[in-house]
Formats: sequence, structure tokens, C-alpha cells
Amino acid sequence: QNAIVWRIKRFPGKAECMLSADLELVRTVRPKAWERPPINVEFQVPMFTASGVHVRFLRVFDKSGYHTNRWVRYITKAGGYQ
Repeated sequence: QNAIVWRIKRFPGKAECMLSADLELVRTVRPKAWERPPINVEFQVPMFTASGVHVRFLRVFDKSGYHTNRWVRYITKAGGYQ
């Protein structure tokens, strides 16, 4: 699949990253005007909630002896943007 994958190792707060790319079109037999295709963007931001929701307290009631871990995974995912 033709794609550009951009992985950002660290993204501190109040920072901005920008990606620009130049594409070269393959020549065709007949000249044809270039139509802009839709650009799909997908992203994930681990350990961040865009809504600001945080789990402060969680109690699990289970009589079977279920062992809980004190850990919450926060992740922000993109919707479908074009």
C-alpha cells in the first residue's frame, strides 16, 4: 500500500510538528489534469486523553478472587478525516 508513515518518538506539550511531502506523478500516454485525491489521516496518542477524562478511583467487586492491576491505559485515536 502506498503510504507515508511518520512516527514521532516524543511529543512534549505545547509543541507542533509539521510534515510536508512532494509527490512525483507517473507520466501517462495522454496528458490529464491532476485531481486531488482524498488524504486519509490516522493517528494514536498513547497516555493522553483529548477529553481530559481521568480515572481517579475504581473498585472491583468479584468473589472469584480476580486479581486487579493498578494501571490505566489512556489512548487517543483519530476518527476518519479526509
